[in-house]
Amino acid sequence: MAFTQDWFSKNIPVWERLFAPLKGRPNLQILEIGSFEGRSACWLLEHVLTGEGAGIDCVDTFMGSMENAAWGIDTTQLFERFKENTGPWEARVTAHVGASDAVLPKLTRVFDAVYVDGSHTAKDTLSDAVLAWRLLRIGGLLIFDDYGWNLYPDAELNPKPGINAFLHGFNGWFELVHIGYQVAIRKCAAYDATRKNRAPELK
Repeated sequence: MAFTQDWFSKNIPVWERLFAPLKGRPNLQILEIGSFEGRSACWLLEHVLTGEGAGIDCVDTFMGSMENAAWGIDTTQLFERFKENTGPWEARVTAHVGASDAVLPKLTRVFDAVYVDGSHTAKDTLSDAVLAWRLLRIGGLLIFDDYGWNLYPDAELNPKPGINAFLHGFNGWFELVHIGYQVAIRKCAAYDATRKNRAPELK
């Protein structure tokens, strides 16, 4: 496999717990927004998406981000590296090359889990979550990456304000499953005021 970066492995202990009930389930479908070289997708394909008919939809421009450019990361062959890395599971992978706000409205499949790890700006993180929510089945997992990511002094360029805005606006419609560097919630069928969960600073 042709990985040049590892921003994912630290999340594996949490993901092992979150995805344990889904492991090996037939026809399991996962949506990943932001795939880069496919490291997290490969982990899901190897450890979770092992049942008959299971698969993953990956949405990415495969052009890198403004952080990649600032860090001097070469993204010129990013899609090729993604395809090479996910190649062993090619039949289970559907790649959507394009901006998430253009791709997500066109998707019609219902997903059992959604991973939001695309653009790190607050507005894009919020947009991705809202657009993905309608695609997530009742009882499905929505996982946000980089809740603790604060690279930029301007808050609006970091994911947390966008994640908080989503948690605030959808409060009562989900169950909070995990909060740390990542945030995971479970979609509920109906609003319940007694189930309100918010990020700590929203209390």
